[in-house]
Amino acid sequence: RRVLFRSQDRRKAIELLDEAVKRDPSFFDAYCQLAYAHEWFYAVGGFDRTPARLALAEAALQAATRLRPDAAETHLARAQYLYYGLRDYAGALAELEIARRALPNDPRLFELTGYILRRRGQQEEGLRNLERAVELDPRNVYTLQQIAGSYQFLGRYAETIAALDRALAIMPDH
Repeated sequence: RRVLFRSQDRRKAIELLDEAVKRDPSFFDAYCQLAYAHEWFYAVGGFDRTPARLALAEAALQAATRLRPDAAETHLARAQYLYYGLRDYAGALAELEIARRALPNDPRLFELTGYILRRRGQQEEGLRNLERAVELDPRNVYTLQQIAGSYQFLGRYAETIAALDRALAIMPDH
């Protein structure tokens, strides 16, 4: 699972992904994951919001694009870069629509769509996308936490508690 909660876990993931692409420069999936890991440090983790970190994400995305320019996973990786790195919501949604054709049940598509729609003020529609992501990936604690946050924002407190209880059942020590 790609969800890692601690920055040291993500740093280790980057180290391992860097080693993987050094050993196999055609390791497409590693480049996609490497781009996401760098984007996380840039945008989500708040640990390294520098142009250099964003450039590392872009370099990994460019490598994936060179290897498989038309792959749905490339479009998903580009959508993540546009959202997390550039805050280009329209561009990210367009890339997600392309990716959706080949990955119609990939929870990451619904998760990212949910985040974008929430940022655009479309809370209910964003929440529906996050709920669909959890239907497809029911043990994703991070998405359950995001759903709880959406419920809380909407004043749906019983559902907030239920979502957090689900997350705690999966990871009781988190």
